[in-house]
Amino acid sequence: MKKRRLILLAVALGIGAILLVQWRARREPVYQGKTVSAWARDLNDADPHVRNNAAMALREMGPRAVPSLVRSLSRRDSIFKQTYRSLAPKLPNWFRRLVVRRPRQFDALNGRLMAVNALCVLGTNAPVQPLVNALHDPERFIAVPASTALGNIGRPAVPELIRALNDPSRQVRFLACDALSMIGPDASNAAPTLIEKLADQDSIVLASAAYALGRIGRPGFEALMASRQNPDEQIRAQAAQTLGNFKLPASEAAAALVEFTKDAAPTVRQNAVEALGNLGPDSSESVAALVAALKDESIQVRLKGAQALALAGRHRELQIPALIEALKDQDPRIRSATAETLGQIGVLAKSAAPALRQSLRDENEIVRAKATEALEKIQRDGKVD
Repeated sequence: MKKRRLILLAVALGIGAILLVQWRARREPVYQGKTVSAWARDLNDADPHVRNNAAMALREMGPRAVPSLVRSLSRRDSIFKQTYRSLAPKLPNWFRRLVVRRPRQFDALNGRLMAVNALCVLGTNAPVQPLVNALHDPERFIAVPASTALGNIGRPAVPELIRALNDPSRQVRFLACDALSMIGPDASNAAPTLIEKLADQDSIVLASAAYALGRIGRPGFEALMASRQNPDEQIRAQAAQTLGNFKLPASEAAAALVEFTKDAAPTVRQNAVEALGNLGPDSSESVAALVAALKDESIQVRLKGAQALALAGRHRELQIPALIEALKDQDPRIRSATAETLGQIGVLAKSAAPALRQSLRDENEIVRAKATEALEKIQRDGKVD
């Protein structure tokens, strides 16, 4: 008798839940005979024509579609769903078939996915705060399209995304950077906070912040240059590295990096020297900074300087004497990198041939091998006296 009552209670609850959901569905806005939820489900249809029609319908509905989608975006599995799962084997077949015909009423995860995809389609008509909240969703395939939707909203989403950059959640910080990179120049107000994220403990967030600064363009570039005065060594070091990957403008980035090579912290100088090499140093100031790096107290800075000079195609008259001197460096890694660079320079480094011949007697095997290769390249490019 007790089991029978429990089953009847579950049936009653189930019917009540279905009627409630159907009542709420009838309250949804309708376009061309279909509710918001129905159009949103069509976005996942296998037929591209159906998906295209759904996107057009949702855009046409615009703000009218938002309340229903926001409700779906915040849905979580109900107590009834858990109860139904446990009691399903004991429920009448007719009731189980009724529920199966309406699986979406008991699938909060699918409802959230449906809603976030629809909000992506709505673009600037989508609400900011619910989507920022969705960045916390435990399911990544919900949180990622929420970030895309925020990127589609553009400038109005920037203030909330700036706040999200300081969220305790690594996922939220990363996705906020991603949305800001989508927004691009319209996210210029986020540049100072993105600079702070260059010291983020999570390397993925750090890299995403650097990428977002690049996508923002000129404001991001100016924030990177200004960070030379930042008291945080990690921020300065990451700013120098990011400048080396900046696409515009190379000449200004090089000028800023020359200043970074004078930083008190070895890691900052190392990153700046490497970044100058990535930019392809062609100004006398850039080459002079790399030449100075060959005498840095840090082995890593000297090593990066020797490697970067191989990429400098101009002002060889400044480089060769310094490279010849570097063949005498106390560290064999510097001597071998210097010999390799002289070989890459080729015939223009013919004045270094006598010093390279001296290096053939170096105590280090790798240095001797690099010196041999360098002499062969110089001789191949032009006869050496």
